[in-house]
Amino acid sequence: MTTRAGHDAKLVIAILLVTMAMGMLDAISLLHLKIFAGYMTATIILMAVNIATSQAIVLSGLEAIGFYFLGAMLGGRLVRRQRSVRATVGDILLGVGAMVGLAAWIWHANIPGDIYITLGVLSFAMGLQTSATRHAKLPDMVLPAATMVLHGLAHNSSAAGGNSTGTLRRVAAIFSLFVGAAIGTLVSDRSVSLGIALAGGTIIVAGGLLLLRKHPLAFHLDRMSIP
Repeated sequence: MTTRAGHDAKLVIAILLVTMAMGMLDAISLLHLKIFAGYMTATIILMAVNIATSQAIVLSGLEAIGFYFLGAMLGGRLVRRQRSVRATVGDILLGVGAMVGLAAWIWHANIPGDIYITLGVLSFAMGLQTSATRHAKLPDMVLPAATMVLHGLAHNSSAAGGNSTGTLRRVAAIFSLFVGAAIGTLVSDRSVSLGIALAGGTIIVAGGLLLLRKHPLAFHLDRMSIP
């Protein structure tokens, strides 16, 4: 339920949770997979740097891009179903959380090629997740990245002649990404699989929130709107 005064509170909170989870996964990917599973801009830049400096093989970057692309294709099909935005995004996020959980198990099981399998599963899941956040249609929150959020914060500020709408939402997004990255770094330093699993669980909570109906929290959020 979205009012003219603001955005659907459930969607905003769910996307903030996803943003936190993506902060965790981006930190874990960079530290332990040496490439980003979900942040394709950085992946392409890292590939270019590696090629230019001959410091590393770029196959992992190509793998991440390929599986992300496949996940986005599936996500494109899923969001075109005749369902409500909440139900569509919620269903996809539950699936994404399950896939991230699978990636955590693969890493924990220490099977041959676990790094590449984990990267492929995570990249596919992140392509799917981006379709979900894009379908939510929240300004500056299509991707869990800080650049557009920071730009929107400055561009719409009163100092820039704007009306400062969305300030709270944007600050919360930046904070969520920062906290997620810090948590991912600290937890994965002890256990990479636990860090990945924690991110997957956070995404499942976000999906479950969107599908939650008969609960006092659901009724409360349905009456709220976030500017």
